[in-house]
Amino acid sequence: MRPPTAGWIAALGLSFALAGCGARAEGPPEVLSEYRRAISSRRWREAYRLMSAEFRRSVSYPEFARALEDNPREVEDSIAALTGSSGEASVEARVHYGLGEEMAFTLEDGRWVIASPVVDFYAQGTPREALRSFVRAMERRRLDVLPRFVPNEYRRGMNETHLAGLFEGERAEETETLLQNLRAHLDDPIEVTGERAAMPYAERFTVLFVREDGVWKIEDPD
Repeated sequence: MRPPTAGWIAALGLSFALAGCGARAEGPPEVLSEYRRAISSRRWREAYRLMSAEFRRSVSYPEFARALEDNPREVEDSIAALTGSSGEASVEARVHYGLGEEMAFTLEDGRWVIASPVVDFYAQGTPREALRSFVRAMERRRLDVLPRFVPNEYRRGMNETHLAGLFEGERAEETETLLQNLRAHLDDPIEVTGERAAMPYAERFTVLFVREDGVWKIEDPD
């Protein structure tokens, strides 16, 4: 394992809004359109009303609104990605977008609502989620988020100054090359064995994952 800054290098956030005037969405594409309009106007309360009952039981409105306020760039990227999406849902009522993510819909009381954990911008519940979140955090240079993806063994003594070095001088080109490779292989097969996982990619590289404290981390991205 190389030093932390070399041995690992973490969908894009979404929130969804319900348009005003008592309008009812007929299907996922319509919900998507209403979300884009409302979220662009920062109408968080309307966004929250569009979420499923299960989501609202697990995430309070203050938590929901705070997540959106604290991640403005992720929200902007979500709007841009969804604006370019066809909005076409499969029979399972899912829309694919961004870095291989998908938005799930469910029917409640005759209307479609969003059932995905939309404010979990940097999920680590599975190796695939951790990989996509890692790439997202690297692309946004979220020095405050990146330590979440570093295994405990390598995290000791690490600070934002060390992480910033990934994006400076000669390291910047190496980091950009790594991100391009990872982005091109985000959907490659991942082999999970207990608390560890591996994703061979680009013929000669392998992303190594380890599960610690209930979440997946990037032990080595190449």
